[in-house]
Amino acid sequence: MTRSRMLALVLPALLGLGLWWAWPAPGPAQVEQRWLPVAPQVLERRLGLVGRVQAAQRVTVAAPFEGAVQALPVRVGERVQAGQTLAVLDTAQLDIQLRQAEAERLKAHSAVRALQDWASGPEVTRAVRAQVAARRTLGVNQAALAATRRLFEQGIVARLEVENLEQQLSAQIQELASAEDELRLTRARGQGEALRIAEMELTNAQARHASLLALRARATLVAPFASLVARPVGDGQQPGQLAQVGQLLSQGMPLLALVELDRLQVVAAVEEGDLGLLHEGMAVQVSGEGFAGHVLPGRVASLGLQAREDEGQGAWFDLLVTLQAQPEVSTLGVRPGMSAQVSVLLYRNEHGMALPAQALRSDAAGGHYVLFRARQDQAPQRVAVQLRQTVAQGVEVSGLAAGEVLLPEAL
Repeated sequence: MTRSRMLALVLPALLGLGLWWAWPAPGPAQVEQRWLPVAPQVLERRLGLVGRVQAAQRVTVAAPFEGAVQALPVRVGERVQAGQTLAVLDTAQLDIQLRQAEAERLKAHSAVRALQDWASGPEVTRAVRAQVAARRTLGVNQAALAATRRLFEQGIVARLEVENLEQQLSAQIQELASAEDELRLTRARGQGEALRIAEMELTNAQARHASLLALRARATLVAPFASLVARPVGDGQQPGQLAQVGQLLSQGMPLLALVELDRLQVVAAVEEGDLGLLHEGMAVQVSGEGFAGHVLPGRVASLGLQAREDEGQGAWFDLLVTLQAQPEVSTLGVRPGMSAQVSVLLYRNEHGMALPAQALRSDAAGGHYVLFRARQDQAPQRVAVQLRQTVAQGVEVSGLAAGEVLLPEAL
């Protein structure tokens, strides 16, 4: 290796070593301060629940009387309007009962009329005639006895005739007393308890007749409101079967069910630990996958008083939400049975101050403070704050104005 080549290799190395010794050592890293803008804002605290959409009203249409199904012009899943015919029942058996009730009503009415006109009726008239006849006979016998006694005193007739007339007179007195008692009892039968009993029997007969007439008027069953035809609830709360044409139904047997579509509500499950946070009237927002992106406002209508039996561990209670704006099924597509997300508004402050938890500092006394400045050209000041509650934006505090808060360097 030549001398010039060796110098070309060594000189750069020596130069680099000299520069390394001459370069100043690096100082401590400069930590950039991080300031968080704070200002009054709307603060909310919500409780999220899972629920299900259901109809505000579900009615089971039952047979009002025993009879066969003559017509059933609707089917499951069909929408019906208020007043639309749902079913027609045969009235043959009901007509028999109606005629019997009409006969009983007429008989009871005749009995009451007879008792009301009892004083001038035939039975009282016969009793009066019997009394008059007994009184007249008694008068004749008394006159005959008086005449016979005068003849006996004159010695014209024997004493035996007088004694016979006295016996006849005694018997006639008893007969008159019996006739008077019979007249009194006959007149009493048209008053008091007898008349009240007859009037009550007439009232019962009229009520039975009227109830059967009302049942017959329901032979054609119509929808009470716009709704969806569904299967009635069977045994074990499972869907039953829709009635069929020609089927004989007993009174009260379910034919079908109606689910109202114009008024929907949401029922959600609440864990027992959250019951204390809720009360009736609280604002609610309801949404779901089937709501086409819409959020429907509502209110808490009621809280269950007894725990549900269909949940797993722990106690869960029903929360019923009424929707303030009823969704149109044709536009939003919200239907009974859909799942729903329920957001209950627990707290709201239109002009609250909230900070992230890492912005809070603690002093030796256990209080909380922040390093605050109103403008960027001001030096930070220590400002004590009071913690209120946790919200979606962080921790709500009081005692702080709009400005900037210095975040701790370690964060």
